[in-house]
Amino acid sequence: MLRYRYSLLLLPLLLPACSSFDAAGLARKAEAGDAAACYEYGHRMLTGRRVKRDHQQALVWLRKAADQGNIRAAAALGACYAHGLGTAPDTPQARHWYGKAADAGHPNAELALGTHYMQKAPIDYKKAVTYLRYAAMHGSPDAAFLMALCYSQGLGVRKNDRLALGWLNNAAERGHKIAINIILDVNQSLENDKKS
Repeated sequence: MLRYRYSLLLLPLLLPACSSFDAAGLARKAEAGDAAACYEYGHRMLTGRRVKRDHQQALVWLRKAADQGNIRAAAALGACYAHGLGTAPDTPQARHWYGKAADAGHPNAELALGTHYMQKAPIDYKKAVTYLRYAAMHGSPDAAFLMALCYSQGLGVRKNDRLALGWLNNAAERGHKIAINIILDVNQSLENDKKS
């Protein structure tokens, strides 16, 4: 209870900092070509966070930031093209921008690109596995689960139940709920087999 009372005492001190966002100042920095400001402005326009939501303008600002090497902007552009935000869905453009961010080590872009190669034509499981492996090595439980799926089904890799189980355990250890449930079901089946 004391902790909550203490938090409430700090709230008035924190509110001015939260309300001091300067949209006009951010726009000026973006217009001056600052890559971080271009990304922030574009991302805010994409989400509608404290600026007017405008997906088409968001694309313009994100592109300016990505063209300057901002990998977060490149990942966001990949998502825009993948999901048709501010533009029609465009698989080659989605893969291009996700690829720029993924190749620079952006874990969410690695996962997104890997799943994109698994789900969107032209499907390429080998490329999917490459990016999913990177994302899993960067800590993504979803990527580890998809790696387990690839090894269990032989998608882009040679089928290998031992490696599939290893990736499944990896996903479960990182809290992936489906992986945890599968492992619990397998263990329960093994226990039932021992009893009979």
